[in-house]
Amino acid sequence: MASEPTNGDGRFFTHRQANGLQLVGESMPSVESVSACFYVDTGSRDEPPELMGVSHFLEHMMFKGTPTRDYRAINHAFEEMGAENNAGTWIEFTYYWAKVLSDQTPKLLDLLADMLRPKLAEEDFTQERNVILEEIARYEDMPNFKIFEHLLQDYFGQHPLSHLVLGTKETIGGLELAAMRAYHQRRYAPNNIIFSIAGKFDWPAIVEQVGTLSANWQQGDAGRVAEDVRPTAQRRAIHRPDLQQQLLTIATPSVGRADADRYTADVLATVLGDGTGSRLFWGIREQGLAESAEAEVMSFDGTGMTLTMATTSPDLAPGCLAAVQAELARMQADGVAGDELARAKTKLASRVVMDGESTNRRMLALVDSWLSLGRLETLDEVVGKVEAVTAADIRRLLDRHPLTSDQVVVALGPLDEASLFGATG
Repeated sequence: MASEPTNGDGRFFTHRQANGLQLVGESMPSVESVSACFYVDTGSRDEPPELMGVSHFLEHMMFKGTPTRDYRAINHAFEEMGAENNAGTWIEFTYYWAKVLSDQTPKLLDLLADMLRPKLAEEDFTQERNVILEEIARYEDMPNFKIFEHLLQDYFGQHPLSHLVLGTKETIGGLELAAMRAYHQRRYAPNNIIFSIAGKFDWPAIVEQVGTLSANWQQGDAGRVAEDVRPTAQRRAIHRPDLQQQLLTIATPSVGRADADRYTADVLATVLGDGTGSRLFWGIREQGLAESAEAEVMSFDGTGMTLTMATTSPDLAPGCLAAVQAELARMQADGVAGDELARAKTKLASRVVMDGESTNRRMLALVDSWLSLGRLETLDEVVGKVEAVTAADIRRLLDRHPLTSDQVVVALGPLDEASLFGATG
């Protein structure tokens, strides 16, 4: 059963172990490599407020050692395989991945699975806490990072989606190792993990090895409470006279990751704010009002938002903000035209096809497809759904999630609120 493909072309595979660990795979016979990851469906939104930042801290600890390998052995193992590897933590996930030549796959799986059951030693914990605190301090000097944090907090309020991925100096400083161990036991459970692999591999061998490596993993918490979040319309300017540029962000409600309109939302965001040619590109950036002006849809479990961003000089900022608002209002009133809709769909479909040539991209796309739909989408399916989006679909989505309602506006830079918002009414 485990070796049977999920559709007729024989490229896509799924298998669920008795302990709940989900395996997904896509065979890419034309390549000689594989990309594989353990994707843990947990992130900052799944943390109690007092443990904010524990997911990211725990990601660091995964590389510090296991009962069978110290940190040197982990790093040497990746090096000896010639691997590209990394890990990442975000609002809703933490994942550990590597790309190797296909003959190194068994060694890679053994290493990644071992890392997911770390030693979590007191000495390592104390040392890495200082690294995290230094990272928090370093990011304080990164305006693009800080404005996004402020936007999430204003948009989501008391909802856990507002939690800071890095945590705060207070939460990291007060975190105890016992609390991290308990969090790991709860959230790094097999029924809350997806193993994904893309490239050249033997699926029955993958199923057998991953099953053996994870046989003793105990079930724990899985999933989360996923509800739609509607923000309170507001605007705020964070005064930073030390900065040279003014950063502007506007967020409005949009679709969650499992929503049937998610491809419509992607097309809409491409028409509005794609960086290679869009309404914001031509109407804002190319008019000399901003250094950059883009838009994207950020979809979460149960909710989402359309995020519009611009970076400009302080003297141009009031006019830039007014122009961005005018573009949002024009989109809301008029919808999209046939030619720009066709261009947006072509760009998105082309990216899907080109991403399909990357084992890393396909590895992550399999996870997204599984979490969104509970099955694996082929590239042809995705391209077909993008190409099927119509102007009427865009109109329906705009009526459902207006770009001009429930706006959360956050600015960061030299201008105070009176200087920035006074000129925009």
